[in-house]
Amino acid sequence: MEWIAAIGTIVIVGIVLALLEWTGKKLQVQPETIRKWIHIAVGHWVFLALAWMEHWYVAITPLLFFTLINLITLKRGTGRMNQVERVSYGTVYYPIALALLVLFFFEQEPMALVAGSMVLAWGDGLAALIGKRFGKTFYTRGKIRRSFEGSIAMFLASFLVLTVTFLFYEEPTWLAVSYGFLLANIAALIEAVSYRDTDNLLIPLTIGALVAFAL
Repeated sequence: MEWIAAIGTIVIVGIVLALLEWTGKKLQVQPETIRKWIHIAVGHWVFLALAWMEHWYVAITPLLFFTLINLITLKRGTGRMNQVERVSYGTVYYPIALALLVLFFFEQEPMALVAGSMVLAWGDGLAALIGKRFGKTFYTRGKIRRSFEGSIAMFLASFLVLTVTFLFYEEPTWLAVSYGFLLANIAALIEAVSYRDTDNLLIPLTIGALVAFAL
């Protein structure tokens, strides 16, 4: 049954991706915005995995599948989410990051898996959306330009999802808030200094590891 569940999550994610692509096309949304809608939505796959699967080697299979599919579609330029100004491997790093989280934390530290996934989904996703829509004050690292408004959104979204995650797993309120605040700052710093799309790897793995080893 676990393997059927794994296939089921592939189908569900595929439907979500298709719906977001179709909606973006109908509304004539910019490809980068569609990309971030997908970025936020796909992170919630972890809840299906935790609810339906028991073993890491089953849960990791859909992620390896989507890594391959995303690499193929990226090379071919298929889908509006890949029609961005520069070649971006973020869609490939994303499932790789989730796969590593599953490998390390799925069976023993599910809170670390959820924390890393939600910060990647909501924190990094909203940072780009808010920065693109409201960004007025910018800073650069090499050729990469980011906005302070996006970094603030990264911090606030990460703080919220981390605090909610810790409370859901019945951590004390003081710990949930204080540790959520600390990790949100770390996540925002990583997002600010990371090169290109490496934040899709560095943010979830760092947050997952800190949660697993400190809580």
